[in-house]
Amino acid sequence: MLAHLTALRNVRGIRGLAHRLGEFQRRASYSVTGANHLAKLRANRNRSRPEIAAVMVGRNDDYMLDFRERLHATIAWNIRHLVREIIFVEWNPPAERELLSYGLTERFGAVRAYVVPRAIHQALSQSAHLPLLEYHAKNVGIRRARSSWIIATNADVALGPDTIVRLSRLELSPEVAWSAERVDIPWREWRGRQINTLDCLRYRRIIPYDSLGTGDFLMAHKALWERTRGYDESLLKHRIGCDVRGAAQMLAHGAEIEKAGTVLHLAHPTSCTEGVKPHHGEYASLEGVPYRNEDSWGLNDCRETQIGERTWILE
Repeated sequence: MLAHLTALRNVRGIRGLAHRLGEFQRRASYSVTGANHLAKLRANRNRSRPEIAAVMVGRNDDYMLDFRERLHATIAWNIRHLVREIIFVEWNPPAERELLSYGLTERFGAVRAYVVPRAIHQALSQSAHLPLLEYHAKNVGIRRARSSWIIATNADVALGPDTIVRLSRLELSPEVAWSAERVDIPWREWRGRQINTLDCLRYRRIIPYDSLGTGDFLMAHKALWERTRGYDESLLKHRIGCDVRGAAQMLAHGAEIEKAGTVLHLAHPTSCTEGVKPHHGEYASLEGVPYRNEDSWGLNDCRETQIGERTWILE
């Protein structure tokens, strides 16, 4: 019996060592590949860029304590390397907090901001657990973007160097949408410095790629977004799965989906992939795709009143 237990421990030890060695090799390979993409990114610096807008949404509600700092870091990186236009949609902002939009438009000349007030949120939402209807908010930004290409992404997501290089070099087709693989990278709260080279060379977790699992990144031509009418606005108490329905909608309208590369997600404990589980709304399936939003999708029938520099409130 003792010999059997000893042999079992030895087998487990060997398996554990093999697992650690395999993980070391995967991380080393990721770093080498990342360094190669960074070198291409530097060589690519002076190339002309496609006309791309990025749509981000949020509210000043401590979903992440350093949400503002993360948002500034990702916007700075994305503008520096690829994106020409940022549309920020501030949905249902808390009355007692200052708007994030003012600071963004003051700091970044490429940002335009749209504020969706509490009254509109209350008229739409059917869930007390969701103070932000994320994909309705993204539709607001998509509808108002001016660039030929539009990325629906998140406030804590930076484009990976491989994605930047590929999208800069390709002859983009208006009938192809692009999704990406999410890489969670270490990001300490209240970190003082911006996204840098080291952040592109290490990871905390890699989420296996799914062409439809595009909540962190979905890029398509403006005409394709308009043809599909954005994300499904019949979902009034959902968040998880809304991204998948949006990508499936594009397939249903005859588009193809290809992998652009990776996006870097600044890890935080309130993410749906972490241990802390805030309420993320009900799950949306693929049933009912294709769907059809109203002609006014993206709150396009609302009046826009300017309240600050490149900042409007919808009424």
